[in-house]
Amino acid sequence: MIGFIVGLFVGAFLGVVVMCCCFVASKADDEIEKMENEQTDDKGNS
Repeated sequence: MIGFIVGLFVGAFLGVVVMCCCFVASKADDEIEKMENEQTDDKGNS
């Protein structure tokens, strides 16, 4: 029974860690795309 409870907590913790990593990766991807768009806009205007 104790193993089941510990497993629940460990699984929940790992799930939260994976969700945070996916969220951060998504935001970083958006920022990279925004920077690339700004660079192409700068090149086109000059």
